[in-house]
Amino acid sequence: SRRTINEFESTLPNNWERSLERAITAAIYAPNHKRTEPWRFYLLGPKSIEKVCKLNAEIVASTKGEEAGAKKLKRWLQMPGWLVVTCVKSQDNDDASGKDFNVESSLAREDYAACCCAVQNLCLSLHSQGIGTKWTTGPVNFDQRFAKAVGFSPDEEYTVGTIWFGSAVVEPSTPGKKLGVEGTFTKVD
Repeated sequence: SRRTINEFESTLPNNWERSLERAITAAIYAPNHKRTEPWRFYLLGPKSIEKVCKLNAEIVASTKGEEAGAKKLKRWLQMPGWLVVTCVKSQDNDDASGKDFNVESSLAREDYAACCCAVQNLCLSLHSQGIGTKWTTGPVNFDQRFAKAVGFSPDEEYTVGTIWFGSAVVEPSTPGKKLGVEGTFTKVD
C-alpha cells in the first residue's frame, strides 16, 4: 500500500502530467455530502515553488534561527512536484451552523472530510502509477501569504495540504502500527 515518501529523485518521471491527471480524476470521485465538490488543486510551477519555499524558510528562521531556515529552504527546493489542495469555504448554507467546523453535522466539516478523501484517492492513484507522495500540512500552509503565493483567495478557500510527488529514492518499509486491527475494529451485535 501507499507509504509517505521523504526523499525524491530530483526530476519528475516521464509522463507525470498524465499520471497527475488520472490521480485528480480519482480524487474528484471522492464521496462528498450534497455533491459540493469542494476540492481545488493547484499545480505549482518554479516561481510559486520558490515563493513558498522562501516563505517557509522565513517562518522556520523566525522560530528556530537562520541556520534552520536555510536548511529547510535547501530541502524544500529539492522537492520535484508540488500540488496544493484547498477546500472551498461553505457559502450557500441556510444557517450559520453549516459553516461552523465545530458543529458535527456542518457542511464545512463534511467538505473538509471530502477533501481529505480526495487527497487519499489522489495519493493512492499516484502510488499505483509508480509515483510517490508526501502530504504536508506545516505552518506555512496556513500563513496568509501562502494563499497569495499559490494563487487562491483565503476568503474563499483554505489549505488542506501540499502534496509533494515524484519518484522515490528509496521505497520505505512498512511502519509499525501502535494499534492493529484488533485495537481498532469492534464487532457490534
